[in-house]
Amino acid sequence: MMHFVDNIPIYLQIKDILNRRIISNEYELGSQLPSVRQLAVQFSANSNTVQKALKEMTDEHIITPRRGKGNFITSDEEIIAEMKEHIVTEMFDTTYEKLRSLNMNDQEIVASFNSYVKKRDEKNE
Repeated sequence: MMHFVDNIPIYLQIKDILNRRIISNEYELGSQLPSVRQLAVQFSANSNTVQKALKEMTDEHIITPRRGKGNFITSDEEIIAEMKEHIVTEMFDTTYEKLRSLNMNDQEIVASFNSYVKKRDEKNE
């Protein structure tokens, strides 16, 4: 069962999860998505909510509906690269603002991030 955040509409959270699955290649480019009904069961959500997420993804050219066949992920790597860049930028924006609110300057932020990555690498070796 999915656990959704209360202050963000569920369809946006579903869209975000699907986008991340596409970016991480869990769903391959050009492949068919599970049906709306299957996704609704998977997310423990109403099919209308899932359909709303898919509609936005269609509007953004991330997926293409094929009448009678379902929804297919774009094969356009550039669209996926732009989507990934957008998500990464959003994450960095949020983190950057939080660190700046601690009165950290850019050099301190970069040094802290580099130190963080180095520690993660050492921990995972």
